[in-house]
Amino acid sequence: MSHSRLEWAQPFVTAAVDAVRAADVPADAVEPWQLGLVAAACAIHDGALTPLELVESCLARIADTEPAVHAFVSVAEDARAKAAALTGRRPETVLHGVPVAVKDLIDVAGTVTAAGTTVFTEPAAEDATVVTRIGAAGGIVIGKTHTHEIAYGVSTPQSRNPWDTSKMTSGSSGGSAAALAAGQVPAALGTDTGGSLRLPSAFCGTTAIKPTHGLLPVAGIRPLAWSHDVVGPMTRDARDALLLLRVLSGQAVGDPLVTVGRLPSVAGLRVGIPDDAFLAGARPEVLAAMDAVADVLADLGATTVPVTLPSLAVFGAVSSVLVFREAAESYREHLAGEPFSHGIQAFLEAGQHAPAEDYVMARRVRRRLIEQVTGVLATVDVLLMPTSPVPDLPHGAESVDGVPLIPVLTPFTLPASVTGLPAVAFPAGATDAGMPIGVQLMGPAHSETLLAATAHAYQQATPWHLRRPPL
Repeated sequence: MSHSRLEWAQPFVTAAVDAVRAADVPADAVEPWQLGLVAAACAIHDGALTPLELVESCLARIADTEPAVHAFVSVAEDARAKAAALTGRRPETVLHGVPVAVKDLIDVAGTVTAAGTTVFTEPAAEDATVVTRIGAAGGIVIGKTHTHEIAYGVSTPQSRNPWDTSKMTSGSSGGSAAALAAGQVPAALGTDTGGSLRLPSAFCGTTAIKPTHGLLPVAGIRPLAWSHDVVGPMTRDARDALLLLRVLSGQAVGDPLVTVGRLPSVAGLRVGIPDDAFLAGARPEVLAAMDAVADVLADLGATTVPVTLPSLAVFGAVSSVLVFREAAESYREHLAGEPFSHGIQAFLEAGQHAPAEDYVMARRVRRRLIEQVTGVLATVDVLLMPTSPVPDLPHGAESVDGVPLIPVLTPFTLPASVTGLPAVAFPAGATDAGMPIGVQLMGPAHSETLLAATAHAYQQATPWHLRRPPL
């Protein structure tokens, strides 16, 4: 090499090195398990963290907190080995070595998908499609999380709420939400039939996207009601959820920030606020949190618009007829011998006797509801409403004032489930006792990016998603 050429080029290199050293880069969290999904993936891509360091930190956190939380059915024995194999290799995939927890309704090859029952005992022959996509993106399945029995409920009896272990996580994706809130993982998969992604997110102070019905493949996922069922991302904030959604939809590229992309501004966004009759069942502290979200979005440039939506009772009636009948068909071959718990067995048997003409009528009413809600969404960009009418309930609760949990907790989640429209649920406050309060945004079909961007803008202006339980 010519000495003169080296002298000529060296100052350019030195100046660049000096500029990099002087760059203002935020300090990393004290422990890797504290990182969210985007932060963890970026740290690995930047060389500030290895997959093995992240997985070992998460496994240690699981060991420390699992005795109190009980989020996991099982922890993957090969997670550490997979992380070690990726350590030292150049990150070429978006989730290179990032651990993800998977609800025990979703097949992971070689692992039993028990679905919260003792009915299913054979290991899955292959991964569910969404699990395959996590692997293709470099993610590592770190374990299977608890669910309500066949996801036919809105509690997760096996798991405890990290904010207060005497409180319920809700469900049915309660194990995934508990794992996130406890800092055991930066990301998890859940499913949603009538609110099962969103309700545990509200109770545990985490974030989830319920995608447009049919957007993500459900192959390899145990069904409940095909007209409602979706699989979706669960994380600690909205931008993390959008990154995982892109992975699950096969849209991920090599760099995490490129995959997330530039999020749209909320300036000029029209936020629909349902009328008092629609919101009548929500507790005062939940309504106060929702009002505060509207105020923050208005400060960011959005406008609020009063809207009138169909009666919540109609959504509940339509969902009940459809889910009862479809769940009974999904599990018809398993009912002999009464293998399920008393309540689930009763629901499934009752669904078998639901008249076909009632099912057909429910589908017609559902079509009308889709038209009505779509009409409202032609006048606004998103709808703001509570996630759960109540912010917390005792662990083990099966009813409230004699009313079963499903009708108590699902009024505000069923509009998105019945219509198949997307929603994002996120924390927006806390009770006097410190328990999380959640709200949700609902939008037109395939508006997941807008919903996540709106929730992200809110989260950039508020601290609720940053709170951590004192485990």
